[in-house]
Amino acid sequence: MRVLVTGGHGFIGSHVCERLIVRGHQVRILARPGSDLSHLSGLEVETARGDLSDPGSLPAALDGITRVYHLAGALKGFREADLMAVNRDGTRNLVAACGPGLERFILVSSLAAAGPSPGGFTPREDDAPPTPLTWYGHSKLEAERVVRESGLPSVILRPPVVFGPRDRDVLSYFKIAQKGFLPVPGTMQRYYSLIYAPDLAEGILKAGDTPLPTGETLALVNPEPVTWLDLGRHIAKALGRKGRELHLPEGAIRFAGGAADRIARLRGRPEIFSSQKVLEMLAPAWVASGARARKLLDWTPSTPLDQALWQTVRWYRDHDWL
Repeated sequence: MRVLVTGGHGFIGSHVCERLIVRGHQVRILARPGSDLSHLSGLEVETARGDLSDPGSLPAALDGITRVYHLAGALKGFREADLMAVNRDGTRNLVAACGPGLERFILVSSLAAAGPSPGGFTPREDDAPPTPLTWYGHSKLEAERVVRESGLPSVILRPPVVFGPRDRDVLSYFKIAQKGFLPVPGTMQRYYSLIYAPDLAEGILKAGDTPLPTGETLALVNPEPVTWLDLGRHIAKALGRKGRELHLPEGAIRFAGGAADRIARLRGRPEIFSSQKVLEMLAPAWVASGARARKLLDWTPSTPLDQALWQTVRWYRDHDWL
């Protein structure tokens, strides 16, 4: 089968491409000129040069494609419009370019589109109305709407926090833990669903292969949520360090987020840590049960947390990221 993976050269997309190739698929990625393709080094992938914001570049990328895995998207921006331009409008351009022979369109969205859970271990119900908090969450929810309204045979996947080899966002927490500190936002226990990137990639492929109703929306998460402090302790263990618990006042975190916004604007480059990210950090919890995905896909993440973190640390060290 010939498949197109948008964002295939990125963190999660490269894991998806690896597994598609192992299964014998012919993989094409959509990449802008000048994109870093190092994560795909040694893999037999075809590169279609194009951009989601350029509708004219998309038909050639989709020529002969049977299945689309749409992972490309923007995580940060100075305005909500910056994220909408990529996550909503770029998705609209892509679905408009899909031909009638497309078997399935798999949109990798985010738990941010659903919104936070009530608190503690209580997961957000699968059928609860979406309540996204951030520009990113709103833009991913809009991308979901575009896909549903397109009429394409589709499935929508919502992963939570993703970690693993090649990730740079959670890497910052590993670096802090390596210095002996385990920062915790505020004093309340906040719980989070997680997923290890290779396990997520397996779930994404499973969703592509499994017959599902069009527009089915599934959360792909580990069954057991963790607190911020629990995660820090597990990371410290994987690093072979002892971590000192460091509770950060919520007011200080909000101030830091605002300061990060101002610095980013001065530099002309948006960053992951921002006042938008602070909204997510201080939410009561981000927990999804994942039970529906486990039932419909017959899929459960297979890597225990400690093993996943140890493998991540080993990759970081092997590549001099830690």
